[in-house]
Amino acid sequence: MLVSMTGFGQGTATDGSSTVGVEVRSVNHRFLDIAFKLPRALQNREADIKEVVRGKLARGRVTLTISLESTVAGRSVSINQAAMTQYLTQLREFAKANGLDERVSLDALVQLPDVVIARESEPEDDELWALVEKSLKQALDACTRMRVEEGKALEKDLSERMRTIARTVELIDKMAPVVARKQVEALRKRVAQLAGEVSISEERLATEIVLLADRTDITEELTRLNSHIAQFNGAMKEGGEVSKRLTYLLQEMHREASTIGSKASDTEVIQHVVLLKEETEKLREQVQNLE
Repeated sequence: MLVSMTGFGQGTATDGSSTVGVEVRSVNHRFLDIAFKLPRALQNREADIKEVVRGKLARGRVTLTISLESTVAGRSVSINQAAMTQYLTQLREFAKANGLDERVSLDALVQLPDVVIARESEPEDDELWALVEKSLKQALDACTRMRVEEGKALEKDLSERMRTIARTVELIDKMAPVVARKQVEALRKRVAQLAGEVSISEERLATEIVLLADRTDITEELTRLNSHIAQFNGAMKEGGEVSKRLTYLLQEMHREASTIGSKASDTEVIQHVVLLKEETEKLREQVQNLE
């Protein structure tokens, strides 16, 4: 089974007092690259979150967005009495020294820095992590299902294109002997035209024909192409993390097609070679989206 790197998933978990929502988005990337958008309460859990993601996804650029809503969360307020006492003492001393009213109102004191301290209260870390882990796994499972479905669609397209390539290689293979004969006949005609009335040794001509046949023989290239096609189809059946292997095979197929095009100076063969190269390029683009 082939798996795409493109996917999306959501998950939610609640315990009645806190609710955690997770969104997972993934696109293609050479490695597993994870980016976070986390609430402050989960900043120290990045390593744990990465571990959960690695257990589900092998490759791709993954963006995680985690939201937190809690009825437990709120603000706790305390008064720094020591700071108030220091402010009050110093203000009265200043007023006395400068002949001012020594009375200081409570309203004025609480406005001074660090007198009133407000803190955010948050759910317990262990309870919160249980919700995060549950919703994260839900989102990752949904993302994986989408990646699998995308992989099926890609596999269908890859298989169809590979069948086109296989048929094209078969056509070139059938044409190869005819093309070889045409090249030999063309050589004889050119020699005859250039030689004119001069007698040409049949032995020398035979040698040139052998050299021409060797330079234009595409048997090895066709054999390797068929081997690459078989390996490509086999890798798709195996599934798993096959993107790099398939990319390498397509690079080799493109190279063999180019060699055939340079050897076979036949218009029809070259047209088939162009098709081969076009299909391998399209396949290479598609394969980049696979794990």
